[in-house]
Amino acid sequence: MRTTRVFELASDLAAAGGTEARIQRLPGGGYRIEATLPTGPDEHDHRAVLAVLARADRYGHRYAARTHTVWAEFDPPQEPP
Repeated sequence: MRTTRVFELASDLAAAGGTEARIQRLPGGGYRIEATLPTGPDEHDHRAVLAVLARADRYGHRYAARTHTVWAEFDPPQEPP
């Protein structure tokens, strides 16, 4: 089930980043997970966070006001033809 993957990724991202992960339902039916990292990640943390993010359909990073925020998105489930 898609929501299980969302909650697992959010939990793993929180553990890898040492912070809280936020889950948001997207208008089209998908999910977005964001986490604001408390400091710039060191090399080990960076790899752990990337390994978690790679399980999503899309992921990225935003740096603003000396704050690192990572995000991951899951597309809505596709209906069979």
